[in-house]
Amino acid sequence: MLRNTRRVAALPLCIALLAGAAEGRAEGPPEAVARLMAQANAAAREDRLADSRDLWMAVWRLERAQVAACNIGALSLRLGDAPAAVRWLSLCKEIMRAPRTPAERALVASRLSDLARARQLAGELHVVAPAGSKITIDGAPAELEGDKPIPVAPGHHVVRAVLDGNVATAEIDVPRGEAREVVLTFSARPAGVPAPLPGLPAAPAGAPAPRPGPRASPLPPSPPRPGPRPELVAGGFGLSATLAAIGGVMLVGAEKKDDAGDTAALSAGPNRCFRLTRPICQQSASAYDDAIAYRGVGLAGLIAGGAVLAATLGYTFYPRGPAEITVSANGLTLTSSF
Repeated sequence: MLRNTRRVAALPLCIALLAGAAEGRAEGPPEAVARLMAQANAAAREDRLADSRDLWMAVWRLERAQVAACNIGALSLRLGDAPAAVRWLSLCKEIMRAPRTPAERALVASRLSDLARARQLAGELHVVAPAGSKITIDGAPAELEGDKPIPVAPGHHVVRAVLDGNVATAEIDVPRGEAREVVLTFSARPAGVPAPLPGLPAAPAGAPAPRPGPRASPLPPSPPRPGPRPELVAGGFGLSATLAAIGGVMLVGAEKKDDAGDTAALSAGPNRCFRLTRPICQQSASAYDDAIAYRGVGLAGLIAGGAVLAATLGYTFYPRGPAEITVSANGLTLTSSF
């Protein structure tokens, strides 16, 4: 009986000790917090801003104090991390107590100025998704807190929502200093139809249930190739026409050189430049040589122009989607996208 009484009397003491230990873990040892604050301030004075921010993060984990959130936000801004600066300075503004001294009022004004500057450097996303969805932005998890926007770096972002096997994805560009809204919705699925596997198309509505047994999973259809680029098509036709024109001009020049050679040879007399030492005969031979060169360049230009034209036509009219052949009474019909 005495032993049980001692146990009952010791129980409140144990509970008090456990409660005190839990409270100490929640608030953090004051000496540890003070030591970390001193180290963080020293690192900031030495321009070791990243180390100072890490130390203030450690302070925040021990004690969620206003000074920690405000300093993390201010240091993030000076380190060039505008989205983090917006998050922490917004939290600093929410938990900030009313200033009571001129020094506190000046510090509050400085933090609010930092928050305005950070919002000018970052962008914001308002994500609307079904309740319970897991949200990621560029693959990194993101938490939705009511209607609060999510600070992001300016530029292109991929937003994704996942819930019960459903996936919704959207891509959006967020300009600097502006906010954009993304609405993620899942496509409706009839009751009783299971969610499709990732990467596989969903079964159409009204389709019969698949028979049990092993079967091969259908592969997703290949996406169509991008259409022809107008600048490449125009450049190809232009180059082909230029080469063909050069070839035609050179062939015409070759004919003129042949005529010039014949004229010079006839001017040499009845022997038609039997002796090439005469100047008129040398002129005739030079004209014939020029004609051969012009003709070669002209033929090469026409051939190259034809090849460029064929390549351009092939690039323009090459099918960029799956081709379908339909047999009917009128013959064969080829359908595709070009």
